[in-house]
Amino acid sequence: MKKFYYSSCSLAAPHVGIILDDIVTSRKEGDTVYFGYCHCALASCFMNLSGHVSTCNFCHYMYRQYQKKYGEGVHFMPIKEKDLKHQDRHLDLHNSEDIKAVKYRQVEVGSSVLSMYYDISRDLDMANWEGFIGWALPLIENLCDFVDYVYQLLEELKPDQVLIYNGRLFENRLFYDIAKSMGIEFVSLEGVGGHIEPYKKIRFVGEWPLNIELYGRMVEDLWKQSPQTLEEKTRQASTFYEKRRNGILVFDTRVYTKDQQKDLLPEGFDSKVTNIAIYNSSQDEIAALGDEWQKGNLFTSQYEAIEFMLQHADPGIHFYLRIHPNLKGVTHKAHMELYDLQKYPNITVIPPESKVSSYALMDACNKVVTFGSSTGVEASYWGKPSILVGRSFYEMTGACYHMKSKEELISAINGDLPAKDRLGALKYAYFVLDRQYSVDESNFDIDVKYRHMRWDFFSTSYFKILGSDFLFQLCYFCCCILGPKFSKARLKFPWPKR
Repeated sequence: MKKFYYSSCSLAAPHVGIILDDIVTSRKEGDTVYFGYCHCALASCFMNLSGHVSTCNFCHYMYRQYQKKYGEGVHFMPIKEKDLKHQDRHLDLHNSEDIKAVKYRQVEVGSSVLSMYYDISRDLDMANWEGFIGWALPLIENLCDFVDYVYQLLEELKPDQVLIYNGRLFENRLFYDIAKSMGIEFVSLEGVGGHIEPYKKIRFVGEWPLNIELYGRMVEDLWKQSPQTLEEKTRQASTFYEKRRNGILVFDTRVYTKDQQKDLLPEGFDSKVTNIAIYNSSQDEIAALGDEWQKGNLFTSQYEAIEFMLQHADPGIHFYLRIHPNLKGVTHKAHMELYDLQKYPNITVIPPESKVSSYALMDACNKVVTFGSSTGVEASYWGKPSILVGRSFYEMTGACYHMKSKEELISAINGDLPAKDRLGALKYAYFVLDRQYSVDESNFDIDVKYRHMRWDFFSTSYFKILGSDFLFQLCYFCCCILGPKFSKARLKFPWPKR
C-alpha cells in the first residue's frame, strides 16, 4: 500500500510522535511511505501562531533529526513556501459569517481558520476584528495556495491512503477535505489518554475524530466485540462516573468541581416543585469544533434555547442554570447574556465560581438538560432523565433524549419522562476509558511528560538532540520562548485583550 502522511509541526506532542510511530509500523508492514511536512509552506500553525522564524527554524531542524532516526525507507518531503504558486483572490470579508463561507476547491478553509481562532482566543465576539482580519486574510490566501499544491501533489503520488493527526485545525484540515474529494481513503490518527496516564494511539478510518456518527459506531463496535464479560465492562465503565463524581481526574486536564462544596444546593431550593437542572457548555469550545457540530441544531445559541424553555414551561417548573466553571473570567457575549435570563421568575442562574455542588443539584432535580457536555451522559448513568439539546459524542448511544424538534423539547420539559437505561452511558464510558482493544500497539514510547515551571516544558522519547532531553529543552526554550521576542514574525496573531 502507498501511504502519504502529513505533519504541520515537528514540535507538537503527542502529534508528531504518533505520526512517526505509525510510519514505523507502515514500513514494517512493507508499505511505501511518503512523509510530507511543513517547511514554511504555511505562515502559521497552532504551535507558532505568528509564524516566528526562530520557531520555524527549530521545527525544520527537528524534522531532520526524525529523518535520521526514523527515516529509513521513508520518502521525506518538505513542503516549502516557494513550492506554492500564489494567486490573488481579492476576498471581501466583513464578519465571521463571511469567513465561514470561504470554501475553496471543496476545502473548508474559512471555518477551519475560525476553529483555530476560537480555540486559542475564546473570542466569540470578534472584539478585535481588524487585528483578526489582519492575521486571517493572508492566512486564508496562503491556505488556498496550499490547497492547489496538495491537489497536484496527491494527483502525482496517487496514494492509497492519506494520514494526518486529528484534522480539526486549518493547518491540516485540507487533507481530510481533499482526500474525500479525490476518493482517497482518509485516516485520522489521534492520541487518547495523557496527563495522568500514558498516551495511546487510536485511528479513525474514513473520517476525523470529531465525526459523531463514526464515533458512535466505534463505541458500539467496541462494546460488542470486546472479549470482556458484561460484568467486567460494566465495572470498568462505572469507574468513569464514580471518579468524576468524587472529583478524581479521569482523563481531563482538570477537575471542574474541586472548588464546589459537597451536597450544597442553591439557596431557597424547593423540592416540592418540579426542578430542572440546565448545565450549559462553553459556547466558544463548541464553535471551535466547526460547522459540522452545528448541523441539526434547533437554536442559534444556548441563550435562545434556554429562553425558549422558560417561555414554554408549565407553571410550577423551576429551572436552575449551572454555568460551566470553565467560563469563570470569560466575558464574551454568549456567556454574559446568560445572566440576563434572571429577568424570568422561573430560573435561578448559578455563576461558574459558585460553590453549589453540580452533583447535588443533579440529584435533587427531576430532569437534566445539557448542550453536549459530559454531564448529560453522567446524569443518565445516575438515573436521571437526561435531555440533550445540540450535538454530542454520546448522542448515538441512546443514553439521553436527543431533541429533534422544538415541539419534542416542550413535551420533554413538561411531560413525564422516565430515565433511560444505563446501558448507553456504560457503552460511552467503556470506549472513553479503553486502552486495550480500540488502541494500536506502539513501536516506541509516544507518551509526553509535562514539567510545569514558569513555562510549560514537555519531554518525550523523540524530543532529543544528540540523545539528550536537556539539549532539546534548552533549544526549545531559546528558539520557541525567547526567540519570538527577537525574531521576525510572518503574521501577527490577534490576542484578545483581557
